[in-house]
Amino acid sequence: MRICLFDWNVGGHHNYYTRATADALAPRAEVVMAASDPVLAGFSNPEVKLHSLGDPRPRPGPEPGLDKATLARRELALMREAIAATEADHLFNLLIDPVLRWMVREPPFDAKISGIVFFATAHLPRAYGLPLTPRERASALFKEWNIRRWRRRPDAHAVFSLDPEAARLWSGKRGAQARWIPEPPLEVTPTPRPASERRGCVLFGYLDERKGIDRLADALSRGCEGLELTMIGEVAPEYRPELERHLARMEAGGVVLDTRLERIPYAETMTAMAASRCALLSFGWKPTMSRVMLEASGARTPVVASGEGPVAKMVERHGLGVAADPTDPVALREAILSLAADEGAQPRYEENLRAYVEDVVGLRSVSTLREAFELEP
Repeated sequence: MRICLFDWNVGGHHNYYTRATADALAPRAEVVMAASDPVLAGFSNPEVKLHSLGDPRPRPGPEPGLDKATLARRELALMREAIAATEADHLFNLLIDPVLRWMVREPPFDAKISGIVFFATAHLPRAYGLPLTPRERASALFKEWNIRRWRRRPDAHAVFSLDPEAARLWSGKRGAQARWIPEPPLEVTPTPRPASERRGCVLFGYLDERKGIDRLADALSRGCEGLELTMIGEVAPEYRPELERHLARMEAGGVVLDTRLERIPYAETMTAMAASRCALLSFGWKPTMSRVMLEASGARTPVVASGEGPVAKMVERHGLGVAADPTDPVALREAILSLAADEGAQPRYEENLRAYVEDVVGLRSVSTLREAFELEP
């Protein structure tokens, strides 16, 4: 069996997801990685063949050719080209959301198609008690309709979600198999540091408006004198001026900043995680799951999460830290200080963090992928 892993994206955790998925499948199947040149440059698995997609997917915008429909059509064409060039039996799109609504209108592909849906929200009210606005509900139901249509196509093989509740909802309906895929195992697991050697808080990832750094600045612009904040990650070019304004607000309020606004080696990032008393998750958008939450658990570092969305429910369910309303600066500040300013806080969460990364997640993503493609364990 030949499986073509497909990811036209770059940045954030995409590079690691592609490597981890290839590593899980390559010992049991022929694997070809179809990705952009920056992603392929980081590949080192000799069992995986490479297929270049050229430049990575541009960010959607108002410029000609960068609207979502045009980019989706280009990605679908790249998928067909990858199938033909690699003679794949399966194509596994590692982020299928941007093409889903257009893919259901396409003629069948010459290979079975699987994909990871990262952003599904229709299940949030029932599964987590989280309300949706009328507009959010309409968008969520439209996506569910497209997922349902795709799963009934003859070329659909499997749909995956990082949210177990979404996968549970889909699995009760007709069509291609639906599975929860936990986060891949950690690439680097740092040696956890004792509480006496930890200081402040850390935030890292791709830094743009979705991170909610404006809300973080609202919370930390007063009453946080001496709080140490390490911020690591690449900055979206258009966001840098706004980010600098937010950093200046926090610094004027007494926050001691250590900013490394670039992609640094992953091991260094995890070392910074292990040296912090808490990790700050996104306070803007509501992701289905958080890779940073898993990384923080590996470093035995409790997290501060936005008090709404699946991630907050996971934090509460597994006792991984605290959640707060990000639109309430006082509540968010108090949540951060309850961990970052208290040397005794981290040990209270240590066993829960260990259990989450080792028992709850563990190596389940590897076994899930192999089962989905009917490969040997």
